[in-house]
Amino acid sequence: MASEATQHGHGDTHADAHGAGHHHITPPSVYVKTFIALLLLMVATIVASKINLGAANNAIAMLIAIVKAALVVLLFMQVKSGTKLIWLWAGIGFVWFLLMFGITSDYITRGWAPVAGWEKPHDLRK
Repeated sequence: MASEATQHGHGDTHADAHGAGHHHITPPSVYVKTFIALLLLMVATIVASKINLGAANNAIAMLIAIVKAALVVLLFMQVKSGTKLIWLWAGIGFVWFLLMFGITSDYITRGWAPVAGWEKPHDLRK
């Protein structure tokens, strides 16, 4: 039986007109392939940590971590098939993360201010 909206010549149903009828179904093979990719990237992280490349080790580790995070966010959290609003909120989350990371790294790189009445801890090796 045709819906009331179709009977009156309005075309789509109320749910379809407001986007509520659209759901993306990801096939299980995508999750299996993503899981295998994450396992391979974990192995790459372990191998990269065993090779001494100096300061490049941190850059390589961060690059691998960014790729793993992108896979999880895009595929497991289904942002890839989401609306523009979902992409916006995911992006805002990463901007917020970068702001917090920047603030924290700024505090870590500062020297400690002397505090009245506080002495340096004694060296426990003596």
